[in-house]
Amino acid sequence: MGTVPWCPACRWNLEVYDVALAPWRGTRMIGRWGFRRGLKLDRSTHEQLLADPQGRDAGASTGEVWLSAVSVVLALLGLAALGDLGWLVVASDLSPGIRLVLAIPAVLVLLLVKPSFGRVPRHGLITEGAAPELHRLVREVAEAAGTPVPDVICADLSINAAVARLGWRQRSVLVIGVPLWVMLPRAARVSVLAHELGHLANGDPLRVRWTLPARTFGARAVAATGGRNPWRRALGTADALADRQSGLIVLLGMAVHATIALVNVVGATVQLLVDSVAMPDSRRAEYRADLVARRVAGTAPFLRSSETVLLADRIWRDLWHLAPRIDGEQLEELAAEARQRLAVQLPLARQVSRRATDLWSTHPSEDQRMRLIEALPDVDGALRVDDARWAAIDTELKPWRRAAHDALLGTRDRF
Repeated sequence: MGTVPWCPACRWNLEVYDVALAPWRGTRMIGRWGFRRGLKLDRSTHEQLLADPQGRDAGASTGEVWLSAVSVVLALLGLAALGDLGWLVVASDLSPGIRLVLAIPAVLVLLLVKPSFGRVPRHGLITEGAAPELHRLVREVAEAAGTPVPDVICADLSINAAVARLGWRQRSVLVIGVPLWVMLPRAARVSVLAHELGHLANGDPLRVRWTLPARTFGARAVAATGGRNPWRRALGTADALADRQSGLIVLLGMAVHATIALVNVVGATVQLLVDSVAMPDSRRAEYRADLVARRVAGTAPFLRSSETVLLADRIWRDLWHLAPRIDGEQLEELAAEARQRLAVQLPLARQVSRRATDLWSTHPSEDQRMRLIEALPDVDGALRVDDARWAAIDTELKPWRRAAHDALLGTRDRF
């Protein structure tokens, strides 16, 4: 696995950049630097949090201050572009052609800096009337974590869980990925809920929302100019033009596409620089949310949740093979069997995740997160849920387990 060997037993050569496992960042030099910087950042964050396991926030970081400043500048730039468009509407002494030419840059600026509040999901909502025990559990986790109860709880079919603030009112939304939920041991589900609500306790979604213009400006520029491989795309377009046209048209086409490719590269570079500032705070936020999960659910449930995340794709693949012969009610039992059978792969899976360390990733590797919790004293957690309540919650989520099973069958239909 990978291109650079290491010793799984003694971890010799483990912390070495491997282009086959680390995220690709344009060049090997940049990827190698990001790998080393990510490892260094994780070590320093471990030292800080081990010295203060409560994970208290020391206030806004330097990176957050810079991102806030850039976001303010971009917001002012957007207001200036909006004012320019308003002036062009009332400027009667300019010809329509000149107005159009002057309006194009303003429109482009607005598209790049426009605010994005997201939308509260309309589908997958889990109301308290439909799932009172689940809502009760979330309230108890929120109380133990010291955070307000989420305004909205919804489910989807991703192998994930998330929390965000969405809409004009910035309502807090907890999203439970049902496939991940059925794979998790029951106590580990409390850990996942506590981790996500820990982000609310630490103010992470709101912090990200305030700095979103700076975080997304470069990515929007890249998306608007065609995405990855801009020079390959520009050369391909030039070849196509040369086959059909000649002379000035080819030169103009090459100039336009070269300009677009240049803007793409500048946008990607800007995004990389922004992420260099933003992602250390994002990774630190994940560690702090992990500490909340440890406090609420306990050490062992947190570690089981991380192990399940490491094996999730393999477990889902096993369920994919079994899907035609089972129903939704058997998913949890068969996922537990697969988790136990695949447990022998956990040590290597942890090490592989460490090889994928990257400065620009939003999350630290699962191995790094587990090592932090393992370095702290074992705790039992503040919240316990008995089997009767879990059975009631399972009954409430029965339609979603059926939907997860249908998704497995639907995936099979595409192969």
